[in-house]
Amino acid sequence: MSGAFSAAALIALLALPAQAATLTIDGDTAATGLTLLTGNWLSPLGTVTFGAEFGNSCPDAELVTAGASGNCVDIDSSATATMTFDFDVESITFIYGGNSGVMDISAFDVGAVLVDSFFQASPGDGEPAGPVSLSGGGIRSLFWQDPGKSFAAIDNITITTADVPVPAALPLLAGALGLLGFMRRRG
Repeated sequence: MSGAFSAAALIALLALPAQAATLTIDGDTAATGLTLLTGNWLSPLGTVTFGAEFGNSCPDAELVTAGASGNCVDIDSSATATMTFDFDVESITFIYGGNSGVMDISAFDVGAVLVDSFFQASPGDGEPAGPVSLSGGGIRSLFWQDPGKSFAAIDNITITTADVPVPAALPLLAGALGLLGFMRRRG
């Protein structure tokens, strides 16, 4: 009987539910990356670094219409920005709009291999704005630029990781292992 229970318990353990973890970055609060203004952000998923600047109040009408509010992450005086992660990312969704040049943004893996990218030649006033998703396994950095310009803001960045075991299932796992140990001692 204990052999049958052990096999059933093992099958149950292998079938633990999993779900993707998400993180929102908008730079408006400590919980959504405000600390990126002064250094690395120790988020619930891992460390996020950002090299550029924050735009206050995201002044572009199209960006606001697309959903931006408060701070938005922007390029710096060199017309580039980089955001890196010390954890694997499956997808990055963000809103953009209204810069006066181009929007050229790329996602790279840990080996600096291009995973996905987005380019719009003229996202200036009156041009389309809105959400974009970059996806692919193992994204570790996001790089964007607006060559020759000084405004290429994005906001409401949603980072999604690969499926991970649901933390609520961990007590179930511990209980099952304890029951297996009890059954072995009893038998």
